Amino acid sequence: MSKARTLFGGLVGLLITTTADARDCARTGTTSPAELHREWIMTGWEKRTGDAPFDFKTKLGKYYDWSSTDVLLYDDLAPERRMARSAEAYGAMWTPIFVSQREVRHAVVDGPDAIIGGELASSTLEFAARLEAGDGRISGIRDRSTLVWRCGAEGWRIVREHNSSYPVDRAEIDRLVPVPATR
Repeated sequence: MSKARTLFGGLVGLLITTTADARDCARTGTTSPAELHREWIMTGWEKRTGDAPFDFKTKLGKYYDWSSTDVLLYDDLAPERRMARSAEAYGAMWTPIFVSQREVRHAVVDGPDAIIGGELASSTLEFAARLEAGDGRISGIRDRSTLVWRCGAEGWRIVREHNSSYPVDRAEIDRLVPVPATR
């Protein structure tokens, strides 16, 4: 077989695989990028008093692409506003911060909204976070979060993340993220 035929066959195989993967990733419903984004913030980043110690891969591993070399993750609250180029590096950045928190609670304020095309999708939502430090001090933020998802054999996985936040006062965070009285 000629090199041209081998190359062409490989490209066709890659195209078919990519197209098949894209068809296997939901565009709507609970495993769509929009709903995964909601679940990512409301489940993955939540922490309650008495929870098991925070482990990034256990809590958030199913959302991130752990094998790609083109991952780029950014949050303006990250230490030194660092950018991570892998899910593993991102987890290493956030684990000490989450371990030091007593509780972290969220509420979705706007969205999620998603645009889905082929093997890539982008989702955006705004959330509020109520942060209770280990010393009991409470602070709050509002954050606009945009994620880029890639469809692969395991479904949609995050390959890009950008979060921009600003602080809110105690009255606003109590309004946006109320804490049940039965704590």
